[in-house]
Amino acid sequence: MEYFDGPGGMLARIVPGREKPTVRAPEVRGDVVFDFGEMSAEAFAATFNALNDVVMGGASDAAATLTKDGFARLAGETEDVRGGFASVKSRDFDRALDLSAYEGLKLTVRGDGKTYKCILYDTNDSFNVAFHQTFVAPRDVTEVKLKFSDFVPVKRGRGVATNDAEYRKTNGGKIVAMQFMLSKFAYGMEEKNAGYAPGPFEFELKRVEAYR
Repeated sequence: MEYFDGPGGMLARIVPGREKPTVRAPEVRGDVVFDFGEMSAEAFAATFNALNDVVMGGASDAAATLTKDGFARLAGETEDVRGGFASVKSRDFDRALDLSAYEGLKLTVRGDGKTYKCILYDTNDSFNVAFHQTFVAPRDVTEVKLKFSDFVPVKRGRGVATNDAEYRKTNGGKIVAMQFMLSKFAYGMEEKNAGYAPGPFEFELKRVEAYR
């Protein structure tokens, strides 16, 4: 629950005194946002954790770890009867990250050929609008570019329509948290992820960079 909170600080109301914790925002150096090869196991555990569909009543099981060769690894097994997703999510940053001077994010990844997605948050409310973009994680180490203008606004599992008062895009100017997810849905529950299958999976992330 520490990585998942709702309107008005729902966590504190459920568990008195348990405000949603934050972590120091990453310092962008040489366009690098996160380099897991340079991160200690302690820093990783303080910043990232697995967030799976058990928060929605599902039974997918995955763990987020830092490998000896410097990858953030999300691995486990998904089921899509009641849930259908597993993810690794950062804590909220103590200040918003401003990447508006960049065109998008560049991820160095490897995986199992499945289609994953990157989710960016611009508020600390997990039920508010967040921005999703899918990508394939091949078995070999690959760089994937995600343009900010291609991220799709989604709220509570539904794509936000352009005529909705809450519709907005992101230019990377306000990033409060990041999440990397395997889900049976692509952009909201209206669209299935063709690159998903229930069962074992493995996703590894070496680096998150911003590119111009």
